[in-house]
Amino acid sequence: MTALLSDRPVTLDAVHPTHRRVTAYVTGGLDGVLRVVTMLRGRGYKVRDLSVEVCDGVVESAVSCTVALTAAEAALLVERLRRMPAVVSADEA
Repeated sequence: MTALLSDRPVTLDAVHPTHRRVTAYVTGGLDGVLRVVTMLRGRGYKVRDLSVEVCDGVVESAVSCTVALTAAEAALLVERLRRMPAVVSADEA
């Protein structure tokens, strides 16, 4: 028999991965985009789809992907993206 250590109800979202859309805005054109894609691959994220809008120069490029994650894993991915030097901002859509 297993006892819960918390009074908070466990939601399915916290336990089972769902497809979540995460977007990062990066500087550096294609180089910034490649840094994000390399991090996703290196960390073993199972990316379902990926879209990129590359803008060279001062304008930021956008990298959007759909990944199967729990709520905690999605928060961790967004935090990892925000720590990258090329990333200006990142959020879960």
